[in-house]
Amino acid sequence: MLYALDKEVAAKRERRVNKLLKASRSPNPDACIEDITYTPGRTINKEQITRLAHCQWCQSAQNIVILGKSSVGKTYLAQALLTAACRNDYSARFFRTDTLANHLAVLKHDDPARITFLEDLHHTDVLVLDDFLTTPIDAATAHQLLNILAEREPRGSTIVTSQYTPDEWYKSIPDAVIAESILNRLVAGAEIITLEGTNMRLD
Repeated sequence: MLYALDKEVAAKRERRVNKLLKASRSPNPDACIEDITYTPGRTINKEQITRLAHCQWCQSAQNIVILGKSSVGKTYLAQALLTAACRNDYSARFFRTDTLANHLAVLKHDDPARITFLEDLHHTDVLVLDDFLTTPIDAATAHQLLNILAEREPRGSTIVTSQYTPDEWYKSIPDAVIAESILNRLVAGAEIITLEGTNMRLD
């Protein structure tokens, strides 16, 4: 009887996690902390990643900034942390930054669908912004991004991956005041992870 109950609890939890992962729109819901490789020459701290897998950062609404050149594993790490969050019963959403900007650009400001979409971004526990500021953004996009981050600040964690350091982000944002506000909201108190190593796509 107890075994059957345990199986039902486990099945219910698995359904819950799968539902959260599906809603997250992660392109790789199978990404997980357990599959991260720690090869010689790759600057990824196993102790740090294991600690992050417990998702204390979700509870405290702490941001995570993952930096590194192309193909060093930034996106996979972000996806694995998203999976860890869902396993710990946190909601999550995953977007490439340019895809998010394009989606918002086609929605009229008074469109109910836009309002609903933004409310979802504001309230999700974890928001992943992949390839953050890989290309410059216009003033309207920067302003919208700032609004999203401002709404999320007291209640949700944001993970960004970027090929550029925060100091270089200024070059991609036309308004210096908005740029400063975006950087402060993302970086202040954030966990910074800098990845170096071989091209993971070729390994």
